[in-house]
Amino acid sequence: MMSREVGFKLAEPNDAVAVLGMLRQLSEETDTFFIDADLDEIDELDIRKYIDIISTSDRNLMGLAEIDGQPIGIVTVDYLKNDQGELGVAVLKQYQGHGLGTNLVELAIEWAAEYSNLGEIFLVVLKDNLPAVHIYEKLGFRTHKQTTVDGEEALLMSLPV
Repeated sequence: MMSREVGFKLAEPNDAVAVLGMLRQLSEETDTFFIDADLDEIDELDIRKYIDIISTSDRNLMGLAEIDGQPIGIVTVDYLKNDQGELGVAVLKQYQGHGLGTNLVELAIEWAAEYSNLGEIFLVVLKDNLPAVHIYEKLGFRTHKQTTVDGEEALLMSLPV
């Protein structure tokens, strides 16, 4: 069980190095976390610029769970089209199973409802990732259709905000 306090916050540009390190660790730990870019080609400056841009956006979000100033989980909402934002969430393996993923998704839902100009957030989750599907359903996401991601069955889920 975790004995240190976990804090939640919106990412800031000075978090760039730590965020990049966490993303690299996440990409090695799990096959359910997808990043559209090659992490070997991204540097601190790229992440810093990205965080700086989204920190002033009402369509994009990067939230962090952290212990002692080090990120251990991340939630993002990326504006795609119309009034839709795509949700992504991941927690480092050693911190999973303590509700942090749920807390991060709740942070994104609250942000979307209270501060964004989005009308809906959606996500794609692997169908056999039953704990994640259960959490999303518990938080109000509904399945719209089945799809595939890298040849695996997945669900497209959304939540009006």
